[in-house]
Parts: sequence; structure tokens; C-alpha cells
Amino acid sequence: MRPAGAGRLEAAIALSVEERRRAFGRFFSAHPGPGRTGLGLGTALADFLEWEVASGRVADGAGSPWWKAVNGLMVLDVADAAAGADGPSTGAVRAWATYAAAVAGGDDGDQVALWHAHQASMAEATAVARSLLEDEPAEEVAFVAIVLDVLDRATARTTATDDHRLGGQARASYPSAYPATAEALVALSGVLRQRRPVPGAR
Repeated sequence: MRPAGAGRLEAAIALSVEERRRAFGRFFSAHPGPGRTGLGLGTALADFLEWEVASGRVADGAGSPWWKAVNGLMVLDVADAAAGADGPSTGAVRAWATYAAAVAGGDDGDQVALWHAHQASMAEATAVARSLLEDEPAEEVAFVAIVLDVLDRATARTTATDDHRLGGQARASYPSAYPATAEALVALSGVLRQRRPVPGAR
């Protein structure tokens, strides 16, 4: 089991890109969802991580402490749910364990369970990392608010996460460099006005 509190936040930020990829890969390869192959329902989450890496938000020795923390805390939740030996320690870990059980049981509510677990991780992670967001540039803070709103809407619609559509939209719509600029936010606002849904899987 990973350390709690500040120790867990530090561990999340310190995760390497490869550790993040491996944790998602192990968990979702084992729990892709009934009738699915590869990462299955984890495809959009892995794709979003790749956008975070490509945009410079998650990078070894660099990047954004907030994005690294929030992604890393979700990675630790997934890893703890997979390990299971010591028992789930947080609501988010329990939610990921519930998702894994739903998948194992062939439950047709597995997509709902995925979004529930994802949002449980996001709620806990954004609360823990709140002070890190305060240190981000104003444009990046505004961008984060957009992403969190999109996530809420994607969850409400139970948007599919078992293909590359959300990842493709993230690459096409979201800022390609860190931190976000005013120009990038204007461009994103134009996309938001013209297209629903836009990417939000994390």
C-alpha cells in the first residue's frame, strides 16, 4: 500500500512516465471489460496520459506538478486496487476495485463503474493537489477548469472509453504545450462552441 497524505502526493509526483504507463497497462490489460481486448475501457485513460506527456505536462524531471500529481494519484489508486492484498484504503481505491469486480463478473454496467472510479480518483486527487493548482499560471488554471467541466459532462453521458476517439479529440483540441497560452484558450473556446462532446477522459 502506498503512503498516505503528503507522502502519497510526493510519490504520485515522482512517478516516472514509464511507471505510469505500466500501471495503467497492467490494470486495464487484466480488466479491459467484457468482450474487449487490449486496454479495453482503459484506452481513453491511456490515450489521455499520452497527451499529457506529449504536451509536456507530465514529464520526467519537468512538467506541471499539478498534472503530475493528479495523474499520479489516479495511477496509485489503480495500482492499489490491483494489489488488493492490504485492503483498499480510500474511496477511490474501493471504486477501482468495484470496477474490476464488475468487469470480472461480466456486468453490463462496467462503463458506468469505470467513470465512477475515474471521478472518485479525480475528486480525491484534485482536493489533495489544490495548493499545486494555485501555483500554476492563470491560463493553465483556466484550462484545468475547462477540462474538469468536460469530465463532468462526459461522466454524465457515460461516454465510451474503449476506443481512441476521446484521445484523438484531446490531441486535436487541447493545448499542445505547457503551460496553456491565452491564444490556445481562445482556440479551445472555439472548439467548445462548435463541438460536443470534447475530450475529458484522464
